[in-house]
Amino acid sequence: MVIIYEDERHIRDYQTLRATWSVKGRQKQIPTYGHHATVSLLGGVNIETGEFHRMETNQCNAQV
Repeated sequence: MVIIYEDERHIRDYQTLRATWSVKGRQKQIPTYGHHATVSLLGGVNIETGEFHRMETNQCNAQV
């Protein structure tokens, strides 16, 4: 049996707006330009050998 610890990360070419200051009663306008690319990286480490595996994909669908 092989046990691999796995994790994934979704990297985007734009920053997510979390919080900002604005004048009371006026919503802050944030301009966006064109298409925002995203890449998903999947990686795993074999806990017995330390061997690292990675895969890059344009799409990732979680299965429950």
